[in-house]
Amino acid sequence: ACASGAESIGYGIDMIRSGRADVVVAGGTEAAIMALNVGAFAAMRAMSTRNDEPSRASRPFDKGRDGFVLGEGAGVLILESLPHALARGARIYAVAAGAGYSADAFHISHGSPDGGGVSFAMSAALKNAAVSPAQVTHVNAHATSTPEGDPLEARAIETVFGDSSSSVVVSATKSMTGHLLGGAGAVESVASVKALSDRVAPPTINLDDLDDEVTISVATKSTPLAPHPGADGPMAVLNNAFGFGGHNVALVFTEYVPPAPEGSAEEG
Repeated sequence: ACASGAESIGYGIDMIRSGRADVVVAGGTEAAIMALNVGAFAAMRAMSTRNDEPSRASRPFDKGRDGFVLGEGAGVLILESLPHALARGARIYAVAAGAGYSADAFHISHGSPDGGGVSFAMSAALKNAAVSPAQVTHVNAHATSTPEGDPLEARAIETVFGDSSSSVVVSATKSMTGHLLGGAGAVESVASVKALSDRVAPPTINLDDLDDEVTISVATKSTPLAPHPGADGPMAVLNNAFGFGGHNVALVFTEYVPPAPEGSAEEG
């Protein structure tokens, strides 16, 4: 479902870690704008009805949000073991550091209201990546612009990051792309890697009036990223992808730090 693009990247990480592959092409795609899908989502009242302003209809975290906007697209990452990448002189944008999964099994279209499954996936991803919350400067939120889903994810981010949640820059790229379903987690992984590589978090557009239930720091313009003072380890970003039935996936990417040359003072 909507987290499958991200889950494929998680599986790719596992394949390389286990030695089953040197290179994995992983991602997701979806072309779902057709009468059956639009009709089904409309019957669920999951889609925005802001038909008079389509470019402003996707408005994650905004008080006026009324559902998602269906989009189409694809995203792919080339995952590679470090020795293989170095041997061919590849440009390394980031390290795919870890993945976390959970299954709410709460409702066919709603996550558990307490956000337990969402926060579990994020915490599991940090643990799998051996990354502390203090290293994370940016979260690319799943944030589909639905009335229930956005506050739930905001609460889960606060749960996972605690006191440091206010210093994490959160972006909702679905405000610009719409919801790509199976392609969403993959496209947003590309956005997360680029945010980390360029040290700039993308904006969340159409956010005019932040929901009172959302107390995290949501970027409404391109925002520079920098390591948190005192963070032990490379700067990291986290990408969330959640699907129907409580299918939750979180991915962690960290900045690539080249190994010190052999015989250098740093190595010694």
